Amino acid sequence: MKKIGKIVYAVPFAIFGLFHFISGPAMSGLVPSYIPFPVIWVYLTGLALIAASVSIITGIKTHLATILLAVLLGIFVVLIHLPGAVGGNQMSTISLLKDVALLGAALLIAGSTKD
Repeated sequence: MKKIGKIVYAVPFAIFGLFHFISGPAMSGLVPSYIPFPVIWVYLTGLALIAASVSIITGIKTHLATILLAVLLGIFVVLIHLPGAVGGNQMSTISLLKDVALLGAALLIAGSTKD
């Protein structure tokens, strides 16, 4: 069950990562305007999501990968979702709560694995 749970958790991150490469220029509008080179950040984020997914599925460096994934999700919460949620945007609030839940699950996996 544990292995299946990790796969179910990891596969969507790989798909999200692929979306970052497929739709990089379109997704660059989500990057806050004060951060330079938004398309590069979209591609780097996609790479990080795919790397985390591969790590979780293979069991290689899973502890480190899930800690870094939790940090990445925390950055999304603070920089992307929180401003909209504070402004009353319901979709931003939903995305914030989703990413907080995914962050928590990443920490659970990190706490249950040793590299």
